[in-house]
Amino acid sequence: MTLRRLAVLCLALLALAACDGPAGAGTANPAASPRPLPTLMPTPTAAPAAAPAAPADTGWLAAAPGVELRRLPAPGPDGPVGVSVVRLDPASVRLRVGYDPDAPRALSAWADEAGAVAAINGGFFDERGRTVSLLVSAGRAFGESYVGRGGQIGVAPDGALRLRALADEPFDPAEPLAEALQGWPMLVKPGGVAAYTYEDGERARRSAVALDRDGRLLLIAVPAPALTLRELSEWLAAADLGVHAAVNLDGGASTGLLLRSDAAPERIESFAPLPIVLLALPR
Repeated sequence: MTLRRLAVLCLALLALAACDGPAGAGTANPAASPRPLPTLMPTPTAAPAAAPAAPADTGWLAAAPGVELRRLPAPGPDGPVGVSVVRLDPASVRLRVGYDPDAPRALSAWADEAGAVAAINGGFFDERGRTVSLLVSAGRAFGESYVGRGGQIGVAPDGALRLRALADEPFDPAEPLAEALQGWPMLVKPGGVAAYTYEDGERARRSAVALDRDGRLLLIAVPAPALTLRELSEWLAAADLGVHAAVNLDGGASTGLLLRSDAAPERIESFAPLPIVLLALPR
């Protein structure tokens, strides 16, 4: 329609509105009962969709003696993404590495069988469920250690925890270990420095294990496929979690984090059955 024809149409409509009152109104005052004019563009009747709310920081929630849960936001490509962190005091829990390549199962099943208060998925495994790095379960070693890369969370026979970068401190087969789990890459070097600088642009569900500056264990899960490894590395080093060192675990479909508590529960199930898990049992 040309501008001239559009103008003529509008004038005709205005004239119609001025002359014609509402049906059955007789001599009613048009100002008191105005007749609405048709519009050229319809007015939206629905309110615009609200932007998704940013995940709130819950602060540390007491779940059990020596066990806490915190949910907090991390920067993502489309806005903040939720991160769940379980913080464990080694004086209140003991760690166990679960390994069963012949019968992988859900994280909740692992936790139920062991009576664990908390659990997270373990390291990487092959198509047969066999570990691709070293792990130690109940004093028995499986697989071969990463060399020059990755990290290891280890439990000494006396229960002491240690998380180290294997490039700086290689695994020694003679060292006594009650439990141990390896992952790749190191996300935070001992001392709290971001360790992974390569950006591959791959966003996935993530999981990690860390020690804070007070020696407490942190089990970390990002259930949304939102962060790259570099982004997770930089965020962990900068966040107010007090991270001393952190290593990446097998994320993606394996990502899972469970906290069994009436006061502050958490349940992030993996999308696939797990042959390797890290379990925290009450002392």
